[in-house]
Amino acid sequence: MDTSEIKMLKAKCKRTGRYYGIELRQRDGEWKAVNMVWLSDDERAIIDSEVRQSRFLSADNLQPCGKCGTRKLFSCSCLRGKRACSLSSPYELDCIYCDQLEIDYSRNRRRGPYTEWAGHSNIPQAIKDKYGNPQGSQYDLAEDGAFTGYSIVLLNLCNECNFNQPRVALEKKGFKITEFTTLPPISTLKPLLDDDRSQLWIVSHRVPFMNNDYVTLICNYFYSGHGVYIWGDNDPYYQDANLILQRLFGSCLYGDYIGQQVLGIQERNNQPGIIANHPITTGIASFFEGITISTVSLTGGLSPLIYNSECNVVTAYYDRDDRRVLVDGGFTRLCHRWDTAGTDRYIVNAASWLTNIERFGYFPD
Repeated sequence: MDTSEIKMLKAKCKRTGRYYGIELRQRDGEWKAVNMVWLSDDERAIIDSEVRQSRFLSADNLQPCGKCGTRKLFSCSCLRGKRACSLSSPYELDCIYCDQLEIDYSRNRRRGPYTEWAGHSNIPQAIKDKYGNPQGSQYDLAEDGAFTGYSIVLLNLCNECNFNQPRVALEKKGFKITEFTTLPPISTLKPLLDDDRSQLWIVSHRVPFMNNDYVTLICNYFYSGHGVYIWGDNDPYYQDANLILQRLFGSCLYGDYIGQQVLGIQERNNQPGIIANHPITTGIASFFEGITISTVSLTGGLSPLIYNSECNVVTAYYDRDDRRVLVDGGFTRLCHRWDTAGTDRYIVNAASWLTNIERFGYFPD
């Protein structure tokens, strides 16, 4: 008896609009189709395509296309004109090879990584910690383990920033962290960024390390829809950040401000505090702004997320055209006073949002 794991593809016929489930099993290192079933409306509402690979073939238990002999799914035109396809007509298993069938990678809205509290900053019924934030990871944006199979590539270019505590928090959500404490060769970095389930975080130092080739790679990565988190701190700890920000948004980090305040939800525009009810601020009623921090220049479509205690923007985001970026002038909170007001929840919420599953779909291992 075959006990190997089954995964699914959801496919739609372009002629009829009918949906099918393609059952997959792993054979010789790739996922191959072993069965095809018609999906009712209720079934297609709860099934997502679970596998991405460059091509799909049928396994040996299925016959190849009877006319051309192909085993490549969704590739041949042999059935065109042979059948009068309609919603009322029966389908046959060799429909699995027809080029009128296409994979539906859209994410089912009834399932996904997010908790029921996604987008809610204030959760009155929850037990609160001493800072007024809800206790428990069930109030984060995403469930624990939801992003197993997803990765964060971290260019931690500042030797003063210890990422150990953020790593623990992010790994609890399933993220794999690949950290570089010196700038790796582009030939090493680029393959890590080729996965749709990756995102890139950059922590800047007081001296620049990147040349134009690195900035171009990062910009192209952003243009392709992948999430990027650009971290700086007080002057001059934003050198590489500003090279990237200038290219992408005509923006920069600037200044040197002593923060050290715990902020609440913003009550009025341009006042200190966190913007309420953004996915990143899920479950965050108060937040530590950092120790020594810089200000984000809001140009090129950047929007404010956190105003510091001087009413300047310490964290901004970009969310347009299916592209996402976070810009932050306070990386000190990654490694100093980690347990102060909401930092751990903020970090995992930010990473969850930067996966950009709304663009790429949701494909955990």
